[in-house]
Amino acid sequence: MVDARRTSRPIQTALENVRSTLLPNGVVVVSERMEGQRSLSVGVWIGLGSRHDPVGKAGLAHLYEHMVFKGTAKRSALRVSRELEEVGGHLNAFTSREQTCFYAKVLDRDQKRAAELLCDLVVGAKLSRKDLEMERQVVLEEIRGCDDDPEELVGDLFAQALWHRNPLGEPIAGTIESVAPLSARDLLAHKARSLSGEVPIVVAASGNVDHDQLVAAAAAGLQAKAYGKSEHQKAVKPGSRQSPRLVVRKDVAQVNMILSRRSISAHHPDRHALGLVNLVLGGGMASRLNQEIRERRGLAYSVYSFADFLLGAGAFGISLGTEPRQAARAARVASAEVDKIRREGLSRKELRFAKAHASGAAVLALENPSARMQHLGKCQLLYGRPIPLDEILATVDAVDSAQVERVLEEHLGPVSEENGWTLAAVVPEGFQSDALLR
Repeated sequence: MVDARRTSRPIQTALENVRSTLLPNGVVVVSERMEGQRSLSVGVWIGLGSRHDPVGKAGLAHLYEHMVFKGTAKRSALRVSRELEEVGGHLNAFTSREQTCFYAKVLDRDQKRAAELLCDLVVGAKLSRKDLEMERQVVLEEIRGCDDDPEELVGDLFAQALWHRNPLGEPIAGTIESVAPLSARDLLAHKARSLSGEVPIVVAASGNVDHDQLVAAAAAGLQAKAYGKSEHQKAVKPGSRQSPRLVVRKDVAQVNMILSRRSISAHHPDRHALGLVNLVLGGGMASRLNQEIRERRGLAYSVYSFADFLLGAGAFGISLGTEPRQAARAARVASAEVDKIRREGLSRKELRFAKAHASGAAVLALENPSARMQHLGKCQLLYGRPIPLDEILATVDAVDSAQVERVLEEHLGPVSEENGWTLAAVVPEGFQSDALLR
């Protein structure tokens, strides 16, 4: 057997405390040592998320994430649960639209234990039919819970409206109709795909990390991953079709709505400028939307804007939660604020505020090992390298008024169906939603 530790290749990075190693089978091991820590977070990242689910099998990646914890060839489900808890550690996982991550937080002395467990979960999951029938019910209850929560439901509706008939538009957990027929064979096919050599796998860790020990654990534990150059999955690109209005009527007291339009991707050079626009428009308590709609007019309890940057796609939206008699007015004021920011742009003071806000939030968000680990894993999958905080701060600081004006002109059209905006809403029975979007 080839010792992968001897044939692995260090990857040069510009970060003093970050080390990266490329294993022969394509797995990237990246770690950041944080001085003064007695703990660490480690995660195994797989470049398969809900947008990679086969057509008609929405929720497969999420169900697979659940099923992995039902036991491996080496460990029972109970052993998986106890492995880290008995040393005070924490084990969990999540599925997003573009990746799945299995992660742990432990004391530094237990790094090897955590890394070996995570690798075993990824390559050794049993995925039995008996366990599937039990866990499927858990996932179906999760889906029903989301359907009963108007804020959760409108989030799924917004994606469905914006990414019409595309995997991006499917709920990450899938639907009752799509999850119910998923089989053990589907799960085994998903596992084989994740280890095929075509899908990127990243082992990321941050804290009081021993990088060489992490490389050794990954080399030994991920041998089942096929050799080959791992690249981003070729997710189905979203077509041009949208659903201008997607409204669900339920027994609720409030109107929850999202007005959204397609926007720029995670690799677009204007993404930082759009992020600053988002902060000024609806990114916090001092934002224009919150001040105008909540503080000055009392039209809504919850109001904010958001910018989602994905591979080859993106979304910009405004979320509102308000009582029915004020919903149309709140939507009109939100639309007027979009028109105003497009017409007037950002003042110098607002641009300085947004830069300070974004920079401060970025620093604060990366203050602990778990956040640093997630940053490393996401950056490696999305951009092919760890991105230093200083680089992020410098890029944000370099945004100028001309770039902001271009973003407002090209990527934030007036709020109307004609300009590509969609309406997703959960409303009370009998509520007339026509006035929510022009």
